[in-house]
Amino acid sequence: MRILKHDYLIIALAAPLLFIACADNDVYDPDKVRPVAPVENPLGDDFVAPDGFDWSMLATVKLNIEVKDGFSGQYKYLIEVFTSNPLSDETVTPFAAGYAKSGSNYTAEISIPKSIEHLFIRQTDPKQRQTVYQYTTPKDGNTLSCQLYYPVARTRALNVPGKSGWERISSLVKEYGEEQETSINELVENPEFEPYSNDQLKNGAVYVIKSGDVFSGQLTNYSGKATVIVRGTWNMNSTPQGLDIYVASGGQITGQPYMGDRCSLEIQKDGFINSQSFQTQTNIPVKNFGTFKVSGNISFNTGSSLYNGKNATFTTTADINFGQAQITVRNFGALTAQNAKSINSGVIYNAENATFTITQDVDVTSTQILNHGEMRVGTFKTNSNLNSIIANYGTGTIIADKVIGGAIVINDNLFEVDTFDCSNHTAATLYNNCTLIVKTSITFGNLIMDSGSITGKRISDKEWESAPTARIINETTQELYNGSIIKAIDFYTGNTCTIIGSKTEEASMIQTQKFIYTGTTHMKENLILAREKEYYNEGPVPNDNPWMVDKANTVVTTEYGTVSNPINNCSGTVYPGNPGTPEPEDPPKPDTGDNTVYTYAFEDQWPAYGDFDMNDVVITIDKINTTNNDKQVSIQGRVRAVGASRKTGIGIQFLNVKSSGVTINGKVQSGNPVFEAGQNNPVVILCTNAHKFCKPNIADDDFTFYCTVPGGNNKYSTGDGAEFEINMMFPTVEEATQAANIKNIDVFIITQDGHGIIGRTEVHMAHYAPTNLGATELFGMSNDASEYNNMLKLPKKGYYLSTEGLAWGICIPNTEVWKWPKEYNPITNVYPKFKNWVVNGGKAEDLNWISDHNDNIFVKP
Repeated sequence: MRILKHDYLIIALAAPLLFIACADNDVYDPDKVRPVAPVENPLGDDFVAPDGFDWSMLATVKLNIEVKDGFSGQYKYLIEVFTSNPLSDETVTPFAAGYAKSGSNYTAEISIPKSIEHLFIRQTDPKQRQTVYQYTTPKDGNTLSCQLYYPVARTRALNVPGKSGWERISSLVKEYGEEQETSINELVENPEFEPYSNDQLKNGAVYVIKSGDVFSGQLTNYSGKATVIVRGTWNMNSTPQGLDIYVASGGQITGQPYMGDRCSLEIQKDGFINSQSFQTQTNIPVKNFGTFKVSGNISFNTGSSLYNGKNATFTTTADINFGQAQITVRNFGALTAQNAKSINSGVIYNAENATFTITQDVDVTSTQILNHGEMRVGTFKTNSNLNSIIANYGTGTIIADKVIGGAIVINDNLFEVDTFDCSNHTAATLYNNCTLIVKTSITFGNLIMDSGSITGKRISDKEWESAPTARIINETTQELYNGSIIKAIDFYTGNTCTIIGSKTEEASMIQTQKFIYTGTTHMKENLILAREKEYYNEGPVPNDNPWMVDKANTVVTTEYGTVSNPINNCSGTVYPGNPGTPEPEDPPKPDTGDNTVYTYAFEDQWPAYGDFDMNDVVITIDKINTTNNDKQVSIQGRVRAVGASRKTGIGIQFLNVKSSGVTINGKVQSGNPVFEAGQNNPVVILCTNAHKFCKPNIADDDFTFYCTVPGGNNKYSTGDGAEFEINMMFPTVEEATQAANIKNIDVFIITQDGHGIIGRTEVHMAHYAPTNLGATELFGMSNDASEYNNMLKLPKKGYYLSTEGLAWGICIPNTEVWKWPKEYNPITNVYPKFKNWVVNGGKAEDLNWISDHNDNIFVKP
């Protein structure tokens, strides 16, 4: 509720009257409390916390972690919980740890900073193999239930190629069968020419170039069809038209043949083309069952086709130019050329056991390359046309230097390349259902793998090299199903890419030495990321804000080469799996610790408002460790600053534990810490005079501000404050666990010693009750709403909360010490987003207020 300024004025005037009225009885009575008038809100009339805002930057998370026990409960699995990735920082200490096995989950309750977006669960199995899972932190008070396995059954047989991609092209492609030679034995020689012509054959004429003869003339038919059978040699340097030409066994064509309109050409078994060049007009079918050898270029025109039969050879040492559209090449034999140029809207079909060799480039647009045999190519250029298809079927092998451009690529057997690059083609899709070997680099867009592998070359039956570089195009999706694997030295993600793992029990894997994020990367389903290091561009992934990493909790992260899961595909074993230690045993349980730096910042004027510079006392807890079989808790910290102008003490109350049976030692102002007498909860007094604790050589009544007023020659602005340490050995693990929970560590300050029967004045964080020795007489007085406030006629808010919902102490968790304001600078003037965090009720998006400050922070000279 907002209190107006004139209300404070009236109450302030009335308070002395109240004091005077009872002065005769109370002013010197140590058992009475002098009234304290409320003051105006120093942060402004509009600075009011909403109902329900608890000022806590800590969240409680309940853990329930289940393992898939491969040892039937005979051994334990170690579970370790981290707030940062232990694979990125090998020095990090687990936040919590315990055991799980069949029928016995690991359960715990932890308190962590609300700014922690992810928890990392590391599992060590009885053969000492480790895997790491990433989980999104649940909301405060919720349970994180984890199954450290992918909860589905196996649905696929091993060592069988996948099926991805074929449904996409099934309606677009067809199979081509073998053809037979044309029988020419029944053709009767009939060399009739048109009148007055010795080269224009009549329709239906059959002209035979006899064995042993060499014919160098021209033959043609201008209006119908005639037949020419070559049994000898036709030195063709002309352009025949309207002829069906058969090169019979023993026959050959030499010269520079050009197949004109309405021609067809068939080279029969043991027939030859041995020419300097070869060209066709449109719609010319060419069939080769013999030997087709050209020393120069070969050119096919629109609608023409080439059939190269089984055991036939089609060879040129130069280029095959498919300069027009709708060319069909069907190869059942051996085809060799230097380049295959400009194939537009065509088909290249390479049959089982056939060989197709292009030493330089295959240049296609909207063309289907369908391979059942062996293709060896310099470079496939698909010219950025997504209507192009490269399909390598189950009996096919493609070996290429490069694949460049956008296309649909499907691999069902062995595809080997130096470089695969579809950069800038976000719609390009690679379907890999078997073995893709990359010798230099692969850059892919959309990827679907079904029991497929992308690796370097094969070394042995169970060992494959890594592809040197794998890179994903921005805004694409990669799907790795049924035990697929990508193995690369350097793996670069694209910005806003999504990597999806298997949806069966058989996990898929990315195995890489360097996994490099270039932008936001989403990973989900049954996927293993096995890597040596993770980077964001050239630097390490930041542990405090890994915004680019979005891993579902089914994704396993582990060290390179340590994964237990074997990976098998159609080529056999691609990754044999890590067998672990020879004999299983329970993994040793490590010490645990909380390395978060908790900064406690207090105002000392309670129950009245102070100046809210939040530097009257600044204390940090720097480390909390649990050792000695989880029964010893060690707390280390410092008193960092004292901006109070009075004697001020500091204590810690431990909640939800008892002091009986606990041994304690360490270091505080008085020497060895002890539990304070007269307390229900264990209480340790760190100091009774914070100024002197920080500067032991000053006088007892020297209350000069310490480390709140910068100054080059100011002896009170130097040093690291006062160090304290508390070591407690508890009778049980349960008690030690409670004592190490930061929510059970109640740091408070003492602003006035007790007098008479009035307890000392303590200031705690919001919602923390005073100790048994703390005074409650000031509750509901001045600005306080720990009880009903009679002065302001306002209801109770909670311990150490004001009527406007403000607190006198806050705990700020971070990876480093919070930078407190300089003296006389309200926190809202130094941290501009602090107000939003409070008045908006502590929303997650406002938690970053702690790192957004101006220059009015205290900095040691």
